[in-house]
Amino acid sequence: MTALPRISVVTPSYNQGRFIGRTIESVLAQNYPDVEHIVVDGMSTDETAAVLARYPHLRVVREPDRGQAEAINKGFRRAAGDVLCYLNSDDTLLPGALHRVVREIDPARGRHVVMGRCIYIDEDDRPTGLEHPCAFAGRDRILEVWKVHCVPQPATFWTREAWRRCGPMDETEHLVLDYDLMCRLSRRYDFHVVDQVLAAYRLQPQSKTCSARLEDVYSRAARVSRRYWGPWWVPRSWRMALSLAHARSGRGPRLVGRAAELAFRGRRAWDAGRRWHGLACHARAAALNPGAAWRRWLLFGPGLPLARRLPGAPTAALTWGNPRVPALTSQWRSFAGRHDDGHAGPRFVTDIDVPPGAGQLDLDGSTPFCLPPPEPLTLMAAIDGRPVSQGRLTAAGPFSLALPVAGLEPGPHRLEVTSNWFLVPDDYWGNGDFRPLAFHLSGLRCGQDAISAAKAA
Repeated sequence: MTALPRISVVTPSYNQGRFIGRTIESVLAQNYPDVEHIVVDGMSTDETAAVLARYPHLRVVREPDRGQAEAINKGFRRAAGDVLCYLNSDDTLLPGALHRVVREIDPARGRHVVMGRCIYIDEDDRPTGLEHPCAFAGRDRILEVWKVHCVPQPATFWTREAWRRCGPMDETEHLVLDYDLMCRLSRRYDFHVVDQVLAAYRLQPQSKTCSARLEDVYSRAARVSRRYWGPWWVPRSWRMALSLAHARSGRGPRLVGRAAELAFRGRRAWDAGRRWHGLACHARAAALNPGAAWRRWLLFGPGLPLARRLPGAPTAALTWGNPRVPALTSQWRSFAGRHDDGHAGPRFVTDIDVPPGAGQLDLDGSTPFCLPPPEPLTLMAAIDGRPVSQGRLTAAGPFSLALPVAGLEPGPHRLEVTSNWFLVPDDYWGNGDFRPLAFHLSGLRCGQDAISAAKAA
């Protein structure tokens, strides 16, 4: 049996005694047989020292430092692991993370960097329902940080060779030191993406994410990005400069919005029989934003019948495995509730209260945007994990999905509804709404009586 590689986890620490115990426990809970956990504490003045003393397995370095980057470098200089990561003193690993990482990381196949998903939690370990935007589409996408930084640091692991070639941390960088490291790693390696939540990022007032202004973070990250564009005469440098200028101009969202307006105008003209005018509007929309215009044409325009009839034709519907899913949409991947405007995503979970004698509940809703689905929308409902109903929607407008509940004990139960695809409003309106929307939920009924739904999980 092949021995598992040693994993070194470095935790930089300063005055996070309230949270660091949970960080340490999350590493212990991995039940990984060969992990060393190195905590580098910059002489915290709170209860950190007392918390660390409760864990004799730790390798603790307590001495003054000049910041987080220096502390991380100190830890990795002492690390003996084949696989490395750093976990801040208020973040946590999720169960099974380290075992999944060692199954995926493989230098022989070029997998030197493994990147998983990362959820946000609050001060009391409660998930916020959102995730860190997560995507890897090559080095250029990481350098274009103004399009959203998509590498979740707590859920990213790398080999010792990668650290030797790309480290250490820049000790002069304090605000976006993790982004600087990811730029250097992406210069030499592709990131192997794992579709599993590996870590939790804590949002609390003392964290840099919450205490720093977002504008300052991205402004600093853009300056760091410039270091890795290359000399001015290489094509990447020009591409990055043009992309940054375009982002700062704000023209992108305006162009999508204008393209959406023209597409709607073209749809109205087409429906009114003015086909040439409708096509002209779609052509102008395509000139402004080809991708958005194409999706609008498929969803709202005359392309819908074509998309339905041609096997394998692309449609506006998206799934999580589709590379066209916007990076900002990925932050909603763990969200299973109902939005304030009544929409639900591809997975909706809620508690229901089944009254005595009930034989059927009705889930009332409507298709996204109340327009014809780009392809049949399949809704699958399960109660307490048991499938109870499935609906296939091909027409626009309201629907009602019957949920048989005969035989269920009266009282609380868990309802889960999953959908086979979703739409992203920003693709069509350029309105900054990146939520994945599958259907609009009007309510749950039992005959004439409404079923009250508890807050969604």
